[in-house]
Amino acid sequence: MQIDTNYISHKIKTLLLLCSLYLASPQVFALEIPKRLSESDRSTVIRTLGMNSSTKILSNPYPLGGYSGIEIGISVELIDIKNISRLGCDPGTSNCPNTVRSDEKELAYSRLTVGKGLYNDIDLFMSFALPTPGVEISDFGGHLRWNFYEARFLPIVLSILTQANQININNSFTSQNMGISLLAGIVVDDFSIYFGGGYINSESQFICGDQEDGVINNDDPTCQASNSGFINQKESGSNSLVGINLQFNDYFVAAQIDRYRDPVFSAKLGIRF
Repeated sequence: MQIDTNYISHKIKTLLLLCSLYLASPQVFALEIPKRLSESDRSTVIRTLGMNSSTKILSNPYPLGGYSGIEIGISVELIDIKNISRLGCDPGTSNCPNTVRSDEKELAYSRLTVGKGLYNDIDLFMSFALPTPGVEISDFGGHLRWNFYEARFLPIVLSILTQANQININNSFTSQNMGISLLAGIVVDDFSIYFGGGYINSESQFICGDQEDGVINNDDPTCQASNSGFINQKESGSNSLVGINLQFNDYFVAAQIDRYRDPVFSAKLGIRF
């Protein structure tokens, strides 16, 4: 597999710029969930907006350290959503009125993450989606990291990471993600690189409703069989990741690429003390 380094470099620069600009002026990115989704369409949405939105590490792989270690950062994630617009019914037709296809190719949203060192090289991170005008996205979650091995003569650390989060988009799609990963990191002075992989499970709900409000129409047999007003569907799979972290005194910059079915690019600016 060939890696387009220019493409990856461009994505990282874009993410870092978005992180910087967010502090002064939040960005606006639109996203519309298509109507009348089939079961295979829903599977694509879950893998694109569910799994891809799971919490990201974006941090030095070395543990924060005891009760004094604290980390605070703002991150931006880019999710490729161009496949979403091709799903569902055809806008403008009799069975799909008052809808239009989104021409957005990427969804970008920001998270605020706070990390705290606990004990025995265990760190807890909590994250929340930051409000962005024009986008109805709520997200909260976190991950627990246990650094269970540190080489004595080499700058290598190994960690186990468990994560969970819930994302809601336009009050029409909700996904709960849970996963576990094995992480290896190399830490040299103010530079570190980490990589790993694991397993993630997403359980999602699609709202039923009329042709204007519901992602799934009330006439759909699956909606008619449901007494809850939504359709529940699960997806699971493996994921891999690679990231770098640069430390500047107490401040740091991190960039990461996660691979589920599609790659997700992320970057974070923060402070660690």
